[in-house]
Parts: sequence; structure tokens; C-alpha cells
Amino acid sequence: MAESHISRWGTSLAVRIPDAIAQQWGVQEGSAIQIIPQGEQIMLCKKTYDLDGMLARVTPENVHPELSL
Repeated sequence: MAESHISRWGTSLAVRIPDAIAQQWGVQEGSAIQIIPQGEQIMLCKKTYDLDGMLARVTPENVHPELSL
């Protein structure tokens, strides 16, 4: 367990993740996470991506056109 403090970041609040925990967790600046409130606690989870799920959301209306370079 590690301790941290809440800081102001623009109009939001931020919690710093100690470097040792970030390395152990495999996250870095820009990594996507999910924030899950659970009563008096907050759980942070690494955001995972499911390729099949993402491809299932591709429709003719939102597909990008081909590019020739």
C-alpha cells in the first residue's frame, strides 16, 4: 500500500500514482484507466480493449474511407 494526496489539475482533482506502483501495474502517462466508485472507495482499473467488440461497432456510417498515399 502507498499513500498519495489529491492535487488540483485545472478544474479537476488528480491523484498521483507512485512510480513503483505505476511500473508494477504497467501504466504510464497517457494510459487509459477506468474509475469505479464503490461506496467510500474508488477502484482504478487498467482499460482493456477487446478487438472483436470494437470491430462489432464498425458500421458503414462510421467507417473511415481508404487513403492512397
